[in-house]
Amino acid sequence: MSAAIQRRPRQIAGIYRPPVTNRTPAPPPRPGPLAQLFRTANTIRAHLEHTVLRDEGMTWTNYDVLVLICARRAVDTRTAAVEIGIAKATLTNTVGHLVDRGLARRNLHEQDRRRVVLRPTEDGVDLARRIQGRVDAEQARLLAAAGISSGDGLARALRQLATTSRSHKALADRAGAAR
Repeated sequence: MSAAIQRRPRQIAGIYRPPVTNRTPAPPPRPGPLAQLFRTANTIRAHLEHTVLRDEGMTWTNYDVLVLICARRAVDTRTAAVEIGIAKATLTNTVGHLVDRGLARRNLHEQDRRRVVLRPTEDGVDLARRIQGRVDAEQARLLAAAGISSGDGLARALRQLATTSRSHKALADRAGAAR
């Protein structure tokens, strides 16, 4: 008999015997605070789409892009995609929807004709204002029901978290480019 055959454990057909250890099993992984934040954000987003935005024929992404365009009055597509956190292809589809509805306009950039600048129309500004009031009211209702007094502190903390994340990504991108 060879040495390899002698070392194999003897197997009994049909019975699995797990190895015996004296260690207690590790607890199962639990979602961290950011995972919970994403889940909560997705839930609230879906809720707002169903209760507020559906009546206006908008999705959250349509609404988010429209509000950004209205707030900035003019924003190029690259900046809008980064600011909102969506792919440029998604932005292109969303802007197409907004342009078709007469809520936004596409214009070529004045200095760099390869870039596209997005601008709101008056109808777009009016719709954004109307929807914003309803979204704010629903957000206030949700925060009050959760026992959170004001969304201002929460919004400020989330903006700071996003800014910090972007600055860390920029540093990592620069470090990667330097290699």
